[in-house]
Amino acid sequence: MAIDFDIKDPKNQRLLATVMIAVVVMYAFFNFVIKVKSQELKSKKAEKVTLQQSLNDMQRSLQTKVKLLVERESLQTKMKELEMILPSHENMAALLDQFSQVENNTKVYVVGFKADETVEGGGKPYQANKYTITIEAGFHQFAAFMSEMMALPRILSFSDMKITTNPAAKDKTATNEGLEDQPRSLTIECTVTSYIFKTLGESEAGAKDKKP
Repeated sequence: MAIDFDIKDPKNQRLLATVMIAVVVMYAFFNFVIKVKSQELKSKKAEKVTLQQSLNDMQRSLQTKVKLLVERESLQTKMKELEMILPSHENMAALLDQFSQVENNTKVYVVGFKADETVEGGGKPYQANKYTITIEAGFHQFAAFMSEMMALPRILSFSDMKITTNPAAKDKTATNEGLEDQPRSLTIECTVTSYIFKTLGESEAGAKDKKP
């Protein structure tokens, strides 16, 4: 069936103009609104992805920082422990205070304390400080003294031990009542060595590296 469409008919012309206007409006709406918004949406999506990646990187950095701070705190704690075990310098006041505390705890009598000599480590990162001490005590008290000394938070060693009967020890008389746990029957002379950390010089470090 053929459609009778007369372009010259004013009604048809108005209808055609209306359709063309609608097409132009739709085309303009698509190109100037829909298309622009679509491009803007793509741009925002790309920006969001970039920001998300940056945020993820920041979170990873923060986690790394937290881990590093925890690790630093752990290392600082270990460093403090090592500094107590092997200090960088000899603190005589602290050493004598520790001796005095152990002396009181174990009920011995330290009757002599003398700085003897200082020995370098011979290419090793420590220095040995030797002290000669004289103690009056019983066997059990001296054993307890050594045990507590070795338990101190630093490296100490005993050597050159000489044990003799104390000629000045009094017999068990009424004057010693209540002091049975503090006998002075033995005189013990020994060398106590403390160790401190020292930095190796270039010549010492080189000599150490050359050793087989």
